[in-house]
Amino acid sequence: MTREYPPDFGDWTPEARDAFFGEKARDYRDAKKTNGNGADHSHEQGQSPSPGHISWGDFKMDRKGLTQETKKTRGDDVAVEKTWISAPFEILGACRDPQGSSWGKFLRWLDDDRRVHQRHISDAALQGDAGALCAALACDGLKINRDKQRAFATYLSGAFVRERVTLVSRTGWHEVNGHQVFVLGTETIGPIGSERVILDVAAVGKYESRGTLKDWQDGVGSLCAAHFLPVLAVSAALAGPLLDCARQEGGGVHIHGGSSKGKTTILQAGASVWGKGGTPGYVRTWRATANGLEGAASSATDTILVLDELGVLESREAAAAIYSLANGAGKNRANRDGSLREPKSWRLLTLSTGEVPLEAKLAEDKRKARAGQLVRMLDIPADRGCGFGVFDSDGPDGDAGQIAKAIKDSAQTAYGTAGPEFVRKIVEYGLDEITETVRTFLAEFVGAEVPAKSDGQIDRAAHRLGLIAAAGELATLLEITPWEPGAARNAVAWALAQWVEWRGGGEPAEVRQAIEQVRLFIEQHGDSRFERVGDPDARPVSNRAGWRKGDGTERIWMVPPEVWKAELCAGLNPTMVARTLADRGMLRRGTDQLAAVAKIDGKPTRVFILTEAILAGEGTGNDT
Repeated sequence: MTREYPPDFGDWTPEARDAFFGEKARDYRDAKKTNGNGADHSHEQGQSPSPGHISWGDFKMDRKGLTQETKKTRGDDVAVEKTWISAPFEILGACRDPQGSSWGKFLRWLDDDRRVHQRHISDAALQGDAGALCAALACDGLKINRDKQRAFATYLSGAFVRERVTLVSRTGWHEVNGHQVFVLGTETIGPIGSERVILDVAAVGKYESRGTLKDWQDGVGSLCAAHFLPVLAVSAALAGPLLDCARQEGGGVHIHGGSSKGKTTILQAGASVWGKGGTPGYVRTWRATANGLEGAASSATDTILVLDELGVLESREAAAAIYSLANGAGKNRANRDGSLREPKSWRLLTLSTGEVPLEAKLAEDKRKARAGQLVRMLDIPADRGCGFGVFDSDGPDGDAGQIAKAIKDSAQTAYGTAGPEFVRKIVEYGLDEITETVRTFLAEFVGAEVPAKSDGQIDRAAHRLGLIAAAGELATLLEITPWEPGAARNAVAWALAQWVEWRGGGEPAEVRQAIEQVRLFIEQHGDSRFERVGDPDARPVSNRAGWRKGDGTERIWMVPPEVWKAELCAGLNPTMVARTLADRGMLRRGTDQLAAVAKIDGKPTRVFILTEAILAGEGTGNDT
C-alpha cells in the first residue's frame, strides 16, 4: 500500500522562499549533486529543488517531503512502493565544534505556519532512540511518520553533505578558519566567505528585532540623548563586543535607588540594543538568573546581561553570582562515563538594578562584601540629583514621567537593531583598527579621570567604565547612536565620580570597611562593654570586650587580642585593620608591635589601644 503525502506548502511567496533557502548565493548550488557513493541528487521536474534536499539510496527528498521506495516482486512483476517518511527539510551542512567534536547535521525546515526552524542533530543522537529524536523535531513542527522513525534516523545517518558548519556553544566572537565572526541566536556577522556558524539551541538568548535602526534611533536613542543615566545604560549594552579587543574581564554596573526613580526604564533602554526591552523579552530577573546562571551568561557572551531587581535574590547567591559572572567560567562537571565535561564559558558585562546597593545586599547574609565583588559590579546611584530621578530634566513637556513612558514604549516597538549593526560596522572597519581606537580612548579616559596615586581598585573601575564610554563614543562615530560627541564620555565620567564618592574616596575598600567596622563597634558598645579603669565605683561589665580610660580627646579603649580578632575585626584581617588604624592615628602603636602593653589592675596586659580619633574620623581623608 502506498502512503499518501501530507499537504505540501503550496505556492510560496518570495519572502517565504528567502527565509527557507537563506540569503547567501552558496545556498543555491546546482541541485544535481551527487553524494559520496554516486547517488543522484536530482529532483522531479518542476519541484523547485533545494541544494539541501539530499536523496540517496532508496530515499528521495523533494519539496513534498522525504520518501522511501521499496521494490516488491510478484513473479516476474516488480512494483515500486513509495512510503512517506517526513515533511521536507534541508540538510545545510555537517556540523562540528571548533575542536572537531560533536559531529552532526544542521537541519532547516518550515512548519505549517511558515516559520523557519533550525536544529543541530548530533550523530550520537542518531545512534540512540529514534523515537526521542523524532519527538524533539516534531515539537518544532516537522511532521514525521510515526511508523518510520527508524527509517528517518537511517536517512540522516547515511546522508552525505559537503558543506561544513561550525557549532558553537555561546554567543559573541569566535575564530573560525582564520576569520573573526560574531554569533547571535538569529545571525552570524562576519566577513564574506567565512564558514557558516550556528549557535547551539540550548545557548540561544532572547535576541530578536523589530523595526529598523532608524526607528530605534528616533525612539530610544533620541529619548536617552540628554540624560546621563540612560546614556550610560545604552553605552553599557554596546560595550560587550569590545571586551575582547580591550582584553578586559567581565563585570558590570548596578544602578540602585528607591522605587519610581526610573531604574527599570533605563534597563529596558539598554536591553533594546539587542532585543525587546521588557519582560518577557531581553530583560531577565536576578531570581531566574541564579537558577540558570551558566546558561544565561553563555547566551549573552560579548553582549549584555540585563538583570532587574537584585532584591529578589538571596544574598549568599548574589555573592557567588558576582564572581561567577565576572570570572567567565562555569563549574566543572563529569560526563556519565566519569570524564570531565567542557565547562561553559562567557565574557560579558552585566547591567543590573535594585533598590539597595550591592554592598548592602551582600551584608544581609552577615558577611562583609569583598573588595573584589564591589569592583566587579559597580554601585551607581539611580538619581542624577536634578529632582527627576534618573533623568537630567523633565523634558520639553515638563513631565519626566512622560519621558519614562516614551522610552518604555519605544523599547518594545523598535529594538534589536543597534547591537548587531554596531558589530557589522566594527567588522567593516576592521577589528585591528577598532582595537587601537578603543585602547587609545581608554588610556586617555583613565589618565584624565583617575587622580594620581589612587588605589588600584579605582583604576580597575575606571577601565571598566572607560570601556563603556568608548562603546558609546564609538557608536556615535559609527552613526549608531544619535548623540552628540562626548555625551557617553561625560555620562560615564559622572558615574565614575559617583562610584568613588559612594565607596568613601580613593582609598582601598578594605580601608573604609576596617574603619567603619571598628567605629561601629565602639559606637555601639564603647560604654556598655568596656570597663572603666581606675574607678572603684564603676559597675561590673557583663560580656566585657575590654577597658576604657579618660574623657574627651584623651579617651581610649583597650581591647585584648582575642576580642580584637573575634569581634572588632570579624571577617577582616586583624593585622591589616590594626595597621590601617595606626596609620591614621586611630590606634596607638606599642613600642615593638601594633599591640601595646598597658597596666590593667596593676598587671601588664597586651591590648590594642583605640584613640578618640576612631569616632572623630581624623586621618580618614573624609569629613565624617
